[in-house]
Amino acid sequence: MKGPKIKYFLIFLILWAFGFLSWEWWNSYPKISLAVLTPATSFEGKIDSILYQAINEYRLPGVSLALVKEGKLVYMNALGFENLETKVPLHPTSTIPVASISKLFTALTIANKALSTDLEANTSLKNSSNTLFPALSFSQLLEHRSGLKSENSIRSRLFGKLKIGLKDWGTAYIEKSNFKGINFPAFSYSDLNYDFLGFWLEEQSELSFENQVTENIFGSAGMEQSFFVEMESPDTLSISGYQHTFLWKRLEENKLKFQILPSPSSGLMTSTRDMSIALIHLLRGDMGDFQEELAWLKDQENAKFLGFQKIRILDSDWIGHYGGQAGYSSFFFFSKNEDIGIFLFFNLKDPANYRLDLSEKILTLLLQL
Repeated sequence: MKGPKIKYFLIFLILWAFGFLSWEWWNSYPKISLAVLTPATSFEGKIDSILYQAINEYRLPGVSLALVKEGKLVYMNALGFENLETKVPLHPTSTIPVASISKLFTALTIANKALSTDLEANTSLKNSSNTLFPALSFSQLLEHRSGLKSENSIRSRLFGKLKIGLKDWGTAYIEKSNFKGINFPAFSYSDLNYDFLGFWLEEQSELSFENQVTENIFGSAGMEQSFFVEMESPDTLSISGYQHTFLWKRLEENKLKFQILPSPSSGLMTSTRDMSIALIHLLRGDMGDFQEELAWLKDQENAKFLGFQKIRILDSDWIGHYGGQAGYSSFFFFSKNEDIGIFLFFNLKDPANYRLDLSEKILTLLLQL
């Protein structure tokens, strides 16, 4: 009897594998393949060639890039598509999600609010408002040293996460949480830190989190295409995200989902154009719009700003943030010493740190300009 059972089981496995591979093929798209440009001599032409090569090599649906040097935009372009089904081209003004780069603008908004109320970075949320908030400082939350850890229950992984408004989420989180014993300096990266800071902003003002960021950061800087997705408009994203298929050299859609709306940690929708404007402000010193906020966020000990990641590229220190969520990847970094900045985006889940490899190639040329 064992022989027939094993035979039927093997047949079932073969049919299942065939069905899976057929389903994967049917629900995926062929990789983008663009003609390789002839060798270019201009700076813009050389960068274009690198991007064309990256689309072919990394199988990117679309890629956009902005480069700033000495406070001026020196390159901005987009190649490929927003959507592989409709073949809508990707543009520097296309609305794109930048995931954790959102944290930088939440940090700037916290600094703006703190400056207007004479609060310092080491002030605890409890002392700055009311007893509902725990004795965690702004700096601890900004640097992921609060002890808060992301909720990742089995139920949420199996059934997905229900959408909830920021204010309702924060109120419920405070009511159910026991904050005793979490106030320690160990690093633990968690979106909860920034969602909690966003909730604090809502509690301190009659304005919503989204309105505070828009009025105090985006509006004054001229970032007209930037906004955080709210409960009333969660489906404002037209660009599709993708990932490589399991076997075939093809691309399948990978949709973006939010639990908290607006999400101060990862809900920023913007454009490559607006990210170039942000880089210009960050690099212009006293002439930039964010300088007072950056002064408040200054971390003297680590030679960076609170909330900003610090990495080493081409023997120089760079500060900014990675962004990666669902089928979207981004890279936003600048160097005060080199006086240059880069924003890179593509609508593909980054499986092997393509962002860093591609950025190093581009920055090598930019440093020579």
